[in-house]
Amino acid sequence: MEVTDAKPKIEQALSKKTDRKFTQTVEAIFNFEGVQMEGAHKLNLNVQLPKGRGKEVEIGVFADGDMNVQSKKVSKHVLSKAELEEMAKDRRKMRTYSNQCYGFISQPDLMASIGKSWGIVLGPRGKMPQPVPPNANVEEAINRFKNTVRVKSKKLPNVQVPIGSEKLSPEDMVENLEAVYTAVERIIPREQIKSLYVKTTMGEAVRVW
Repeated sequence: MEVTDAKPKIEQALSKKTDRKFTQTVEAIFNFEGVQMEGAHKLNLNVQLPKGRGKEVEIGVFADGDMNVQSKKVSKHVLSKAELEEMAKDRRKMRTYSNQCYGFISQPDLMASIGKSWGIVLGPRGKMPQPVPPNANVEEAINRFKNTVRVKSKKLPNVQVPIGSEKLSPEDMVENLEAVYTAVERIIPREQIKSLYVKTTMGEAVRVW
């Protein structure tokens, strides 16, 4: 079965979801066999979903000057160098702040300072900021990051990746799934992808193949 045949399986997963008071994410679960997850087949990818995430996520920004000003127009989580250094004195505050954001971007010259002060909190969460040049369009950078998902493996031979939300159409999620699958297959060959499932946050998993 090909990824393009996943539409009825996504529809089935959506039909099995339990209604909740929040927008549920739809995830793809890849299971592998005969792979070296901490070696040649380690996954650490950022994949942009062509049809978007289908729900809002918060992106934090570390920036000074004009980038700081522009970022505050599109994000409520913006810290200057002085502010991030002050918050670094309280690890609990750092943890709370980092948990409020899906990810972070930063102007490049703050990366070293962030690594020293925030690395202990952001590193284990896989949220070390992506550098963005000060002259870049900050709004575009944030919106692009909002629709980017991480494909990051650990020790076990599987990975779980968002491909949208229940607000997206099954057709849109198929297109997002294709983008994720293509990225994964560059690292792990199709014959080593043992199975693929789709599920909503609170629903049952449905096997695609």
